[in-house]
Amino acid sequence: MTNHHCLGDASTRFCFLKAWTSIAQSGTDELFLANGSLPFFDRVVKYPNLDKSYLKNAKIDTFKEDYQPESLSGPTDKLRTTVVLTRAVVNQLKKLVSTQLPTLVYVSSFTVACAYVWSCIAESRNDDVELFGFTIDCRARLDPPIPAAYFGNCVTFTMAMEKTSLLTGKEGFVTAAKLLGENLHKTLTDKDGIVKDFGSFEDLFKELMPTSWIGVAGTPKLKFYDLDFGWGRPRKHETISIDYNGSISMAACKDQTDDLEIGVCLSATEMEAFVRIFNDGLKAYI
Repeated sequence: MTNHHCLGDASTRFCFLKAWTSIAQSGTDELFLANGSLPFFDRVVKYPNLDKSYLKNAKIDTFKEDYQPESLSGPTDKLRTTVVLTRAVVNQLKKLVSTQLPTLVYVSSFTVACAYVWSCIAESRNDDVELFGFTIDCRARLDPPIPAAYFGNCVTFTMAMEKTSLLTGKEGFVTAAKLLGENLHKTLTDKDGIVKDFGSFEDLFKELMPTSWIGVAGTPKLKFYDLDFGWGRPRKHETISIDYNGSISMAACKDQTDDLEIGVCLSATEMEAFVRIFNDGLKAYI
């Protein structure tokens, strides 16, 4: 399936698919309606400057050229792989970070997983500066909170940037975990609220954008492997957009939902280095 963020975020897409698969599997909408999970369409988030920022960057006049991919087949000069961080490995990584940085307030499974992959990708490249960013679902974090079934976009983002030379090796992983943990904690506890009025993305990135960046598509909180149209659960979930946008994908594993399944798409040279660095790093840390 394809979708665009002008319609909704990952949570919206997942709720839509849950409704679709429930109706397809049972042959009726009775079970779906009984669960009381109808989508909530009211526009309840009121941030005028934020709306202006999104509208300014929507580029309606060149929408097709800017947003429609030329093909759903990925670039021919790249390779894709899926790596798994088990719960035991993630716990070890969290323990390592907490031991080296005992005063770090925010050490989560998500941040250490992102930090480890970020440090591995950074070491596989020759860039001077790396930026890592991801979105945060704001539904339950607004005051007052809005329904979980809110249909649309209700996300903000946080990011961290560092010199590649400081993101390599064991110290690089800890540095990445510190940066991501501190920035996420700052965003979640900001006195002005998690969603703040700010200028355009273009103005923001004009100062921050390095030579390369990494985003995160998906979240392990949404169990896409549980979606069943009636002929069984998916064998493999792939996020095609990482072929184009420089992101990694992250999801809960199919059978062990505490394990993290991470999709990576890199050039052949970078992929060879990444796989070696990823595996060697785990041997050294665990």
